[in-house]
Amino acid sequence: MSTAVRGRVVRAVRLCKAPKMADFPWSRASVVHALGERVLTEGAVTRGFTGIDVRPALTGELLHLDAVHEHVVVVLRWQQDPGIYAIAIPLLPAGAYGDAGLPPGMSTGLPVTSLPEWVEEVALWLMEEFDTGLVRRATRIQVGDLIFLTADGGAADVAPEGYYVSTLHLGPGGGRGEHLADVGLDVSTARRILSSGRLLTWLHAYVDNGRGEPFIGHAVVARAPADPGGNGTQPARLEVLEIVPGTPGTVAAALVYHAVRDAIESGAETVSSTLDDPALEKVGFRRHGSGYLSLSWRDVQIPDLRR
Repeated sequence: MSTAVRGRVVRAVRLCKAPKMADFPWSRASVVHALGERVLTEGAVTRGFTGIDVRPALTGELLHLDAVHEHVVVVLRWQQDPGIYAIAIPLLPAGAYGDAGLPPGMSTGLPVTSLPEWVEEVALWLMEEFDTGLVRRATRIQVGDLIFLTADGGAADVAPEGYYVSTLHLGPGGGRGEHLADVGLDVSTARRILSSGRLLTWLHAYVDNGRGEPFIGHAVVARAPADPGGNGTQPARLEVLEIVPGTPGTVAAALVYHAVRDAIESGAETVSSTLDDPALEKVGFRRHGSGYLSLSWRDVQIPDLRR
C-alpha cells in the first residue's frame, strides 16, 4: 500500500471514529442534594406533583430501563392519588454521548456543563412526562411500598386508535352535556349528580379527527356515601357508562379507565358500580356476591385496547 493510500485510510478511520462516551462529573451524593432542593416542594415540577424524597437507589430497586450507570430515585405523590410513586433517574442513559465528554441533558439531550443545569433538565423531563399522562400510561412495578413508573409502557393516550377521551368542560362557559344528548345519549343521571354536588368526573369520547366529533360515549363517576365500616377509605361510584350503538367496546374500556383514574387522582381509594358491562372487568373491577363490582386503587389495570 502506498504512503498516499495509507494516509487516506488513516484519515477515513479518524473521520469514522465513534463519538466519545459522555462522562458524569458529579457525585451521586451531590446529585441527590441538588435534585432534592429543586423538586421537593409541592408544585415545584408541575401542578399536582409533590416530591417526597430523592435518594440513591436501594438494593433490589428497579433500574431505569435505560440505565447503565448509577441512578437516583425520585419519590412523589401525584395529585390526591393514595399511591406513592417512584421514578429512577439515570445519571447517564444507555449509549449517552456528549460533546467533549459532557453528559447530555435528560430532556433536550444537549450537553450540560453544570450540575444545576443537569437538574433543570431532569425537572423539565419530569414536567413533560407528568403533564402528558405518565401516571396513566406508565408501566408499573411494585417495589416494597413504592410503585415504580417507567415511561416506556402503555399507549400514549390510553385510547383506541381513531378515538379520544377527555373531560367535559362544565361550569361557567361550559354546558351540561347538550352535545351528548344531541347524539342520543342519556344525560339525565349525569345532570342529577352534577346538581347534587356529588360529581367527581364526567368524561366523553369522540372520534379523533380534525373536528373532534362525532361524540360517541360518556362516563360519570360520583362520590359515594361514606364507608359504613368507618375505615377511612374514600369511595366513589361509576354511575354512567354509555356508548353510541356500533361503537367498539374498546371505547367503553377507555372511558372506564380514565374515569377510574380521575376518581383516584381526586382521592378515591375504591370505586364500585352496579353497571353490567364487560369493559369494567377489563379495567380490574371484580364482581361480588351481592351483585355489585368494585376495585381498589391498587388493582386498576390499563385495558388492552387493540381489540
